[in-house]
Amino acid sequence: MKNKFIRFMQGRYGNDVLNSHLLILAVILSLVSIFFKIPYFNFLPLLIIILVYVRIFSKKRYKRAAENRKYLSVIAPIQLRFRRLRHFRTHKYLKCPECKSEMRVPRKRGTIVVTCPKCHAKFDAKS
Repeated sequence: MKNKFIRFMQGRYGNDVLNSHLLILAVILSLVSIFFKIPYFNFLPLLIIILVYVRIFSKKRYKRAAENRKYLSVIAPIQLRFRRLRHFRTHKYLKCPECKSEMRVPRKRGTIVVTCPKCHAKFDAKS
């Protein structure tokens, strides 16, 4: 049975980040539809799950990969914000005055000399 499934999935797209996030959205929407009785809202999680299965079993791998890349480019700034919030108390983010690249420096060290890892410019900053 396992070999049959492996042969069936050959050439198909499979799972990716977009599918995972769509499944999480479907679960959240189904929980919301349980507590709030909104007409026809129960079908939305079902439609999302159908979309996920269509994407998983699709043989158009390049189109699905392009969709996933586009989705990742949209959510990248959001993920960056959450990553920064995780280190908010211990680190501070600075921009290099020369190349404008961002770097993370430890907090509560006073005035420090920071060296940019990309252009190797040195500048003073408060941490």
